[in-house]
Amino acid sequence: MTDFLAGSAGPLGWAVILATFLLAGFVKGVIGLGLPTVAVGLLATVMTPAQAAALLIVPSFVTNIWQLLAGPRFGGLLRRLWPMMAAIAVGTVASAGLIAGARGPGPASALGIALVAYAVTGLAGLSLRVPPLAEPWL
Repeated sequence: MTDFLAGSAGPLGWAVILATFLLAGFVKGVIGLGLPTVAVGLLATVMTPAQAAALLIVPSFVTNIWQLLAGPRFGGLLRRLWPMMAAIAVGTVASAGLIAGARGPGPASALGIALVAYAVTGLAGLSLRVPPLAEPWL
């Protein structure tokens, strides 16, 4: 089933994708874990992690822009978070080759470990609080 993005998914493949998004949306609504996180974890069981992430680009982008425009104080958030967002962009571009060219069980195992850590942190209610004065240098 690794040819999803090559156009040969067929009806069963698209049913798996649809069911994954429905289940991920349900999990997001019930326990609050991110839809992309759950969807990538489930899709990576039937395709490569890179293909699973590619399926989430448009839905994630649209919902994030929607939330940004609907939320309060865009300018304040931009001034506060631009260093973090810039670092994320640089890190994403710098590590793209690792994700796209990786073969074997390594990428899937790393994804699984990251998803389990995210789920445990979210379900346990753990959160980090950063004092406003420490945000710029962190």
